[in-house]
Amino acid sequence: MYACSLYRVMERSRRGTLASVAGVLALAGCGRPASSGQDEQSTIAADMNDRTGEQMMDSGEQRVSAEAIVAKYDADIYILARGELFQAIDDTEATLLEAEDLGSVINDAQATLSDGRVLVAADGLLGAAIEQANQVSISGPNEGVELTPAEAVGGSYAIYRTPPGTSGGRLESFNIDMQYRGGSAVVADGETGLNLADVHIKNAGTHAIALSGGASADIRDARFESTSKDAVNITGCTDVQIDGCEVSDSNHAVSVVSSSNVTIRDSTIRGAEYSAIALQEYTTNWKVTGCKAINSGSTPFAASTVQNGTFVDCVAEGTTNDRQGGFEIEYNADHDDDNREDPVVGCSVVSCTARDCNMGFYAREDDSKYETGIPVFRPQFVDCKAVDCDTGLFLGDNVVEAVVRNFDAVDCGTDIVDDGIRTIADGRSANGGDPATEGQWFGHADTALELDVVVEDTQTGTQYEARAKDGWKKR
Repeated sequence: MYACSLYRVMERSRRGTLASVAGVLALAGCGRPASSGQDEQSTIAADMNDRTGEQMMDSGEQRVSAEAIVAKYDADIYILARGELFQAIDDTEATLLEAEDLGSVINDAQATLSDGRVLVAADGLLGAAIEQANQVSISGPNEGVELTPAEAVGGSYAIYRTPPGTSGGRLESFNIDMQYRGGSAVVADGETGLNLADVHIKNAGTHAIALSGGASADIRDARFESTSKDAVNITGCTDVQIDGCEVSDSNHAVSVVSSSNVTIRDSTIRGAEYSAIALQEYTTNWKVTGCKAINSGSTPFAASTVQNGTFVDCVAEGTTNDRQGGFEIEYNADHDDDNREDPVVGCSVVSCTARDCNMGFYAREDDSKYETGIPVFRPQFVDCKAVDCDTGLFLGDNVVEAVVRNFDAVDCGTDIVDDGIRTIADGRSANGGDPATEGQWFGHADTALELDVVVEDTQTGTQYEARAKDGWKKR
């Protein structure tokens, strides 16, 4: 199984599109007739160094040597399969390392570099996890090679780990099948400058990627399938970017806890058991843009006990659980482990669409266990559309000064349920009486002036506006 991936030989480039070398390029045993003998199938492994460039025309196939691999890829060290062993070579084809376990060969190869690139051109079972070294890029061919944990491995095993304090590591172009063994596939603890690109992870026993306490992580063009818990779990991190990823069948696609400066872009999530993207525990300075979530079990886009962030140009399709919706901004005591009880502030939903959801959009306190009254202060819903939802927009009684502009409810059972305080819809708000003497706007002329709000007395229909010097005046 190791050898087949060796002959995914492509154009020499770190990031370029890889084109197949002319002819059928395969190690012995890949695609050969069943009648081929074992000795014939292993010929290339034995001849890797001393038959460089030789064409073997048996069964119409062309064989490619280690030298050809070096010629087609840009790397400092190459990891190849050689019979039952894995081999690390440099560009002079000197044998550097040889062992039965692919993970051990990769780790030992990294130890010979202060920076640089290790190209892994062989599938394999890993009994030892890849331990990322500083400033080293570990990559497969662009179409990837497959890594799988050895059967005997269990517990907290990972295919790839970054020790605390590691900086500048990169993992690129791998297919990882965890077969539900062990723990998370990728575990990064305290890494700085981690880059993961074109990684396909499936069947993870815990998370596909678990990041904790790190800074400047970048995850791009990755795919995650059938993850027991979260596809990407982020805890206590700063400056994390997730871009262009696809996720199917996970608990959460992305779970972000107690982190800051997190950006999630242009990603598609299908069949999340809970929320597709969940931001919690006072995560701050976050942005989710251009993402789509389909058939999530709970609210697809959930901002729960967070501050200073926005959902922009996102689409939520299909979630029907009671009290759930397409997009939420809420306070939830369950997501406030330190009992900070700070208000939820600075959050918005802009140019987003919710289709076939119980509630399209909502802001509230989740009081399913107990109520605290912690406010969601001035959430914004701007240029949003709810389609075929039971309720288009719901504002709970802890929501203060929600700003709603150009909200469109199409074929919804109820367009808007407003239990909030001083809600401002398209520049207007309601008040029970003259705001100069009574009602929810009494004593809040400065806010009305700041936000340019026209306040209407629901008892008489009289409209008021705030003036800088004179307080409330009739229009």
